[in-house]
Amino acid sequence: MQPLFLLPGREKRILQGHRWVFNNEIDGRLPDFEPGSWVEVFSSKRVPLGRGYINPRSLIAVRLVTGPGQEPTREFFSELLRRAEEKRTLLYYPGSTCHRVVFGESDGIPGLIVDRYGDVLVIQVTTLGMARMQSLIQELMVELFRPAAIVCRNDTSVRRLEGLPLEKGLAFGELPEDIRVNIDGLELRVDPLGGQKTGLFLDQRDNRRALLRWIGGKRVLDLFCYTGAWGLAAARGGASRVVGVDASAEAVDQARSNAAANNVADRCEFIRSEALQYLRTLRKGDFDVIVLDPPAFAKTKSALPEAQKGYTDLNRRALLALAPGGLLVTCSCSYHMSEELFARALLQAARAGGRQLRLMESRGQAPDHPVLLAMPETRYLKCWFLEVV
Repeated sequence: MQPLFLLPGREKRILQGHRWVFNNEIDGRLPDFEPGSWVEVFSSKRVPLGRGYINPRSLIAVRLVTGPGQEPTREFFSELLRRAEEKRTLLYYPGSTCHRVVFGESDGIPGLIVDRYGDVLVIQVTTLGMARMQSLIQELMVELFRPAAIVCRNDTSVRRLEGLPLEKGLAFGELPEDIRVNIDGLELRVDPLGGQKTGLFLDQRDNRRALLRWIGGKRVLDLFCYTGAWGLAAARGGASRVVGVDASAEAVDQARSNAAANNVADRCEFIRSEALQYLRTLRKGDFDVIVLDPPAFAKTKSALPEAQKGYTDLNRRALLALAPGGLLVTCSCSYHMSEELFARALLQAARAGGRQLRLMESRGQAPDHPVLLAMPETRYLKCWFLEVV
């Protein structure tokens, strides 16, 4: 294992628990290291900081995995996977068979996402170092979890930053034709191969539950609804009417099917449309509650100015469609959109719409997407409940 030395003063962030080493923090020639190989990281004073894998072509050159002198053995990774699943099923969501099993650095395995949908596991590998370990990870998951199938969703664009191809497919077992999961009493169908991300968006689970106190007898609009989870939770929780809107025909069809499976089709309508286009058709006061859960508008820091305009316009139009005293549940899953910038966009939206907003709840991602306090990058989701006053 090659040693790697940091420039003077660059170890402070690592000592606090951050798990990344950037390429401008390294003392020496990066091309001398084999992409994807393991290195032992030392401070400029030769103090060992930990071991991880390196990609000289990436801005994030090293992702630390173990502590100083700790070997990244098969047993080491087996224990990390076992512990991660145990936390979910015993502590976060007792008895759960649908959750995120591994959330990258927050669970000690950078570059790896694992979601569980009953007997089906979906893995996503985002880094070169983890790609070289993918076979081992799959073997360990078969041993530990005995899944019926493992699906690889290595089709996320961030892989290009690591020089990795985009691909997806069945890695193990046989995929059931009809995969359904139960989340807080809501039955949802999952398409691990054809759906967005890994099949479902699990990070809003607790936020959907929190919505229930606000929607009794209310008219609810669920924008960017995907397969309908927000809207269906509202309907099950007592909403008088639910409209879900998504640009994907497949998602809308699935949302309708999910509504029927949960016996709420009589109160749910799902429409294929772009969100802004649909909002332009509404009158003032058409809805009592509006949920805005869009995809990431700012995937890079350079995209922030345009993203902020997008958030402002979307929320302004949503506010115009809300009845007085209504509730806006608005979200951003862009890490680069800080809480300060998000608040600024919402204030601009409120001012343009002639509304005042009162923050009732400031929420984030579900506990199976844990935040590593030393790594702000692991905290990405903002979900704010705002009362229109």
